[in-house]
Amino acid sequence: MNEDIKVVLIGAGRIATHLGKVLLGSGVKIKQVYNRSLGAAKRLGETLDCQYINQPTSIDLNADLYIVCVSDQAIESIAAQFSFLDQKDKLIVHTSGATPGKVFEGHFRRYGVFYPLQSFSTEQEVDFQAIPICIDANTQADVQLLQGLATGISPKVYAINDEDRKLLHVAAVFVNNFSNHLSALMDQWLTAEQIPFELLQPLIQMTAQKLEKQSPATAQTGPAIRGDIDTIARHLDVLAEKKPELLPLYKWMTRSINPNLLPE
Repeated sequence: MNEDIKVVLIGAGRIATHLGKVLLGSGVKIKQVYNRSLGAAKRLGETLDCQYINQPTSIDLNADLYIVCVSDQAIESIAAQFSFLDQKDKLIVHTSGATPGKVFEGHFRRYGVFYPLQSFSTEQEVDFQAIPICIDANTQADVQLLQGLATGISPKVYAINDEDRKLLHVAAVFVNNFSNHLSALMDQWLTAEQIPFELLQPLIQMTAQKLEKQSPATAQTGPAIRGDIDTIARHLDVLAEKKPELLPLYKWMTRSINPNLLPE
């Protein structure tokens, strides 16, 4: 039962905020929030109605789980700072998709990963019922503990090891960060041409909705999949005139969708 689990959050940023709220709502006792900046720790601590600290030596030693919600670059430093918790046989996990759980090896005997596969922002609330939680630990007993914690906030819980999670994170960058960057490029271009980007928003939404019922391959539309070389030629003319820096990207994407088009 989540009501029996006592947690300390290490970090007070976006992931810590969203995760802390949903864990608290599931019955987890949030004992403390630690952050280097006392102001950030205070804001989240008050939100979660728990103690807040900015000194590692003030960490609560009676928690069951310590969740590290910091940048990937800071995880190893945090592991070293809090390695004294290993003397109490404590379980520590991080929330990163790209960093292996083994980053804790040498500092902790019990360690793992609790990775919500979602892009978090301060401004937008998220529904954890729709978010996959990827878990891993170096002992089966701790895998089960993390699974119990995860199922309290999401029905989508997956045991994913370091190697598979590394591949999954690369895929997530492609479908999220890169696709959003394409939208940003189009937003900049259309704005410069005084065309509202909002005209594309229903198309973006429909594309995402289709993937709930179809595979990406069967959902693919557009001139490349149809082999419509005339339309592609017109697009290339527009890009050559208006946005030549996007020509290589358009050609690469077209060839990737249909290798029979646009020979080198």
